[in-house]
Amino acid sequence: MNVLSESFSALCHEDIERKLPEKMDRATIYRILQGFCDDGRVHKISGENGKTYYALCHHCDAGNHSDHHLHFRCVGCETVLCMDEQPVSLPSLPPGYRVVDISCTVSGYCPNCLNA
Repeated sequence: MNVLSESFSALCHEDIERKLPEKMDRATIYRILQGFCDDGRVHKISGENGKTYYALCHHCDAGNHSDHHLHFRCVGCETVLCMDEQPVSLPSLPPGYRVVDISCTVSGYCPNCLNA
């Protein structure tokens, strides 16, 4: 949790593993991240590159993720940021359907990559 709390962006599994103070089994990291997701402390972001990124939730609780917002992924450095100030409206669904997750990613270049 400390690694995610200290990051300004969402992190993939490999990023989290690299930032841990001591070596940890990959499966253990996945189990811990899934537990954080189940508890409503962290949400998953599916990247276009096939990676899953993890970021802190701000208004969620167990079984009720309400962090439906846009994400920005830099195609240069692959940094993924939550754009919390831009919530995504839930679509109207036919009767009997229920939204479980919304994933919206905007791709482009971050200021660091544009100015490099």
